[in-house]
Amino acid sequence: MLKSQTVTLAQSKRRERMAAIQKTETLSDEGRAELRSLADAYEAAEVEIRAALLVEGAERAQIAEPDKAGTDFDRECRSFDLSAVLASLTESKPLTGREAEVSAELETRHGAGQKGTRFPWEALEQRADVATDTQPGLGGNLASRPTMNALERFFESSAAERFGVRAMQVSGSPVFPEITAGGALSWVAEGAGADASAIATTTKTPTIKTATGRYLITRQAIRQNSALGAMLRRDLSEVLRQGIDLAVFQGTGADEQPAGLNTLLTAGRTAALTAKASFSALLLRAVEIMETAKLSDPSQVRIAGAPILMQTLMDSLLAGTAVSEFDRLKSAGFAPMFSSQVSARAARDATGKGASTVYFGAGARTCQDRCHVPVHGFHDECRRGRPRARRWNAGGRWHDAGERLATGGLG
Repeated sequence: MLKSQTVTLAQSKRRERMAAIQKTETLSDEGRAELRSLADAYEAAEVEIRAALLVEGAERAQIAEPDKAGTDFDRECRSFDLSAVLASLTESKPLTGREAEVSAELETRHGAGQKGTRFPWEALEQRADVATDTQPGLGGNLASRPTMNALERFFESSAAERFGVRAMQVSGSPVFPEITAGGALSWVAEGAGADASAIATTTKTPTIKTATGRYLITRQAIRQNSALGAMLRRDLSEVLRQGIDLAVFQGTGADEQPAGLNTLLTAGRTAALTAKASFSALLLRAVEIMETAKLSDPSQVRIAGAPILMQTLMDSLLAGTAVSEFDRLKSAGFAPMFSSQVSARAARDATGKGASTVYFGAGARTCQDRCHVPVHGFHDECRRGRPRARRWNAGGRWHDAGERLATGGLG
């Protein structure tokens, strides 16, 4: 029995005895002395009870086990086996074990799907796979271990992320408020006030687009390859990453594609050059972005182009030196990035040169609706994205955060 319980029991007996003494019609000197003694003991015991409760509470807090419900469920999600879902669908049998419990928990949290089976995003995360000592190509099994969290994994090592594109978690169709006009700075005399002007606001609502990956797998492949789940995770991750990277830069806006920077940036936000790419030409556009986007450091300017741009800049050396145009660009504080997703590779000429579209910007955002989707045959992954450019007013002209420089011949 705890000390607080022992003292409480003794207090109950003292109260009982004190009540019995007070019921007597004539209180004798012995009864009065006993009552006084019981009252003193009762008062001292109250202090003892409070001290015991504090000590016991601290001990309970010290030995209490942490709530592992969240981490335990995350661990179960990472161990979710997609091959069990495939076998359940192909053989028309219900899920069992871990997969059934995880799917039921997802339905409890997010609601039951109209059809198919719910599975966690963690089942699609990128894994680090290592082969056993069995020689490759001879039926060796693969052991998988999760290496990263399941969210935005298709942006890992992506051109869009390096250019400054950031994913935003949204639900439904988001609306972004924007203020387009309002108050301005006024210099006034002591005690004087400035004229107020009404603000003007608008809203921006991105168009939701859906990117889907779907696989057709035979029952024989499922049974013969125990590492099929890990391989499909890696493959689907790469498919999504490349597809979204391509849409950010080259999305046409047609055939359910989102409109990429190549489509959004038109008129005064483009410049066509036929000369060979150089540090001076790139610096001119970078300075324009710094002025219109109110940037304070060259490292905040994003420059993206095809790998042919890097080759052209590196091959262009200053006369009599080993310093290239690329060296000058980096020494100025810029950090250009190069990817085949940024611009389609133009046909090379006889000297092996080609053309590229070069983008300058200060970052952008994509809206991403994270959802658990049903499995149809294998699975149907849903990602919604739309690049959104922010605008700054400079001298009566509107510029987007991403401005492109179309170089016709990089030489």
